[in-house]
Amino acid sequence: MSILHIHKLFTSTQSWDSLSHTQPSALKLFFLLVVPFSLIPPLMIEYAGHHIGASMFPNVPGMAWSLAALFFLMAELLTVPLMAWAIKSVASSKRIESSDRDVFSLAAIAPVPLWLSSLVLYYDQPILIVAGVVLGLVGSVILIFRGVQGILKIDEGLIAMDIAYTVTALGLIAWVVLVMLGLLPALGPV
Repeated sequence: MSILHIHKLFTSTQSWDSLSHTQPSALKLFFLLVVPFSLIPPLMIEYAGHHIGASMFPNVPGMAWSLAALFFLMAELLTVPLMAWAIKSVASSKRIESSDRDVFSLAAIAPVPLWLSSLVLYYDQPILIVAGVVLGLVGSVILIFRGVQGILKIDEGLIAMDIAYTVTALGLIAWVVLVMLGLLPALGPV
């Protein structure tokens, strides 16, 4: 399955089954999906920090935004394997066997809408930025709910929902930490 077909993952668990059967390795997913897509938010933080940030927070030096973008990238790259471990742990707690490759696939694909939502930082309209981030968040939540059932092959709906809720909550915590890293220059002392 190609990343160009990611839209199909929003609508059906069969697409997740197809992805599971193609068996992309975790290393391949990391370098061909996670790394390129996770570069988008730091680049947008860098851009927005030097444009929107410079006008909204004139006392914050440009280097602060660059460092925030670098820390954001490092945190993103660390978060994906941590979320894979969390998904596997939550599934194991419900006595669901899952392969490392499958949980990494879910952890790598679920944040794609969030990564893409950072493109709205190109615009200086707060309403548009908030709307883009909310859409990205909703997209990621949908991918988690579809992916838990499809890629972990859980037939029981309540167990799938329980795992998806827990994974979503953990993902939201991670997302808040990442957002705080991106906003660190604006929140810090001037």
